[in-house]
Amino acid sequence: MRRLAGTLVLASALLPSLAARAGASLLVDDAGTTPDGHCQLESWLRLAPTGAADASAVPACALGGVEYSLGGSVVSTATPAELSFGLKHTLRDVAEATPGFAVSVGSAWSGHAGAPGAAVANLIASLPVPGLGLVHLNAGWSVARRHAPAPTFGTGLEHPLGSHWLLLAEGYVQRGAGPAWQAGLRRTLGRSVTADLLMGTDPHGRWLTLGLNYSPGEG
Repeated sequence: MRRLAGTLVLASALLPSLAARAGASLLVDDAGTTPDGHCQLESWLRLAPTGAADASAVPACALGGVEYSLGGSVVSTATPAELSFGLKHTLRDVAEATPGFAVSVGSAWSGHAGAPGAAVANLIASLPVPGLGLVHLNAGWSVARRHAPAPTFGTGLEHPLGSHWLLLAEGYVQRGAGPAWQAGLRRTLGRSVTADLLMGTDPHGRWLTLGLNYSPGEG
């Protein structure tokens, strides 16, 4: 499942007030959360043609119907490390013929800053479309230090390719910044592990993302 931290670090990447260049394996969130009493881990490595690289990990656990995530990113350049914290609650689970809905909020810190450098709130819908797969829609609001609040929008697609593969495609835009696009494949490895290979681009350049996700509560 996509974490709120993905939206947070993407928003910070699109805003020059935060120098960290990082993003989750997937930029657009889905309406699902980790089952109560379970934890999961998402991790990814992002590579740019310039040779720059960043590595991120976002563990998340759910309790009382709320998923709590705490993520960290380190960059190969002199950019300070970034931390993010998120809360997410599923309002309705997605089913074969029923859309799912969720809400999320979060904040991000860069370096040794004593106050968050960015914060976001997001409304999430996951819609099953026969013959196509799952379509995810995000509408939110991003606030960053020294920048005016800005609305954000995203849409993503998960299209099944057999029993072990998913085709992934998504776009994300924030007012005042150019759009970001990403597409690739997800492979299921056993009951609880998935791996992503994605290529993306935004006004800052192109990237390749290698992701590894562990979700024992969903096996």
